[in-house]
Amino acid sequence: MARVAKILLIAGSVTFVGAVAWWYAFYQQFLGENVKLASDCFYFERDFCVLADAAELVSRIPAYSPAAFWSAVALLGAGILALAAAPGRRP
Repeated sequence: MARVAKILLIAGSVTFVGAVAWWYAFYQQFLGENVKLASDCFYFERDFCVLADAAELVSRIPAYSPAAFWSAVALLGAGILALAAAPGRRP
């Protein structure tokens, strides 16, 4: 169980880093230094985010989807639960 937990934690971490990189790369090309304006788009679909998604037509980078962030959260959560349930991991 501990091995599965480690795999889930690593997968979640890699997915999270990938989500941050994808979010930054997509919104930075349109907002430049003001990329923080799209911070809500990292984890939710706001009206601004949907408008920016339309810009995908002129972008080389696919529109960012918050599903990447939530996938990372799910993997990390599952890894934490699996680690807690692993035998021999009691305080």
